[in-house]
Amino acid sequence: MNKINFEQDQIETVSNDDATSIGDLCQQLVDAEAEVSALKDLLKTKQENVLELKQVKIPAWMQEKNLSQLKLNDGSSIEVTNFYGISIPKDHDQRATAYQWLRDNNLGDIIKNEIAARFGRNEDGKALEFAKLATANGYEVEQTLKVESQTLKATLKELHQKGAALPPEETFKTFVGRQAKVTRKK
Repeated sequence: MNKINFEQDQIETVSNDDATSIGDLCQQLVDAEAEVSALKDLLKTKQENVLELKQVKIPAWMQEKNLSQLKLNDGSSIEVTNFYGISIPKDHDQRATAYQWLRDNNLGDIIKNEIAARFGRNEDGKALEFAKLATANGYEVEQTLKVESQTLKATLKELHQKGAALPPEETFKTFVGRQAKVTRKK
């Protein structure tokens, strides 16, 4: 394999045809990148339109008509149901406040508490002992608390359906709304 020495390369070795060829390729790249950018913008606009129809316009129209489901001529159906969204903040202090709220409201069982220890190479024996000895022998231990997003969402749905106190919006990022769902004919 030949090494390329860029210092010795000469611009004179590029012919006019070569310059035209690379110029055309570069223009194709610029045009393709512009097209991709335009398509991304169009996709974003279409996605916003879908959300507006799905979460605002159709649910509002169906609520006004006192409907929860419609069957269309093509066999598809549209149903408006509750939509739930919730997340725990990433900020450490806000996360601790969220976990405390869950515990205070008898929901602490959805918090996963993981403890891990790190062992170096050839310390498999110590790793096996760890289950028995853990921190008493000075192993470095990490503790991670987390709540699975789908579990948290299901908990919010259950609380909402029971009419129970919902997690405070100043602690959790929550959203409860109505959403249209299309079921296409098979």
